[in-house]
Amino acid sequence: MEKPWYKQFWPWFLMCIPFSVIIAMVITLSIASRYSDNAMVVDDYYKKGRGINAEVEKVKEAQARDISLSLRHDAKQLVLRFTSGQPSQLTALNVSFHHTTIAERDFNLVLTADGNQEFRGELPAVVNAHDGKWTITITPFDKSWRLSQQVQLPSKEEITLKPLTYGV
Repeated sequence: MEKPWYKQFWPWFLMCIPFSVIIAMVITLSIASRYSDNAMVVDDYYKKGRGINAEVEKVKEAQARDISLSLRHDAKQLVLRFTSGQPSQLTALNVSFHHTTIAERDFNLVLTADGNQEFRGELPAVVNAHDGKWTITITPFDKSWRLSQQVQLPSKEEITLKPLTYGV
């Protein structure tokens, strides 16, 4: 006499294949929903593209003015100084630090010139606590030009920042 179907190996083996796919799908969906990266999605790509073109124009303006700055820092303080292209009026500078891989470490500073025509500000401890590449973006208060460069921080040497355009 033959065994009933539920006591045989092959029906259970064949049913395990679709069930294992369902389990893998549930695990994948739970991981995808938990670690989704919505920052990568741009709602209006046309406006974003126009904004990028405007930023390129600001970089070209910095190049036309021959603007370059020197950056020094220690554990607590950042010092910026114009090495060329210094404007006649020293307005405040907006300085953005963007970590290459970890967005939670990003921060912004607003620096004003002191009597020595140097822009000083306090650095958060995150810069000295973690070595890494940072993109530093500097714009004046009126946003007429833009300077952006990737640097390795912390650095013991003085860094020269110049306006760079990629692919332009």
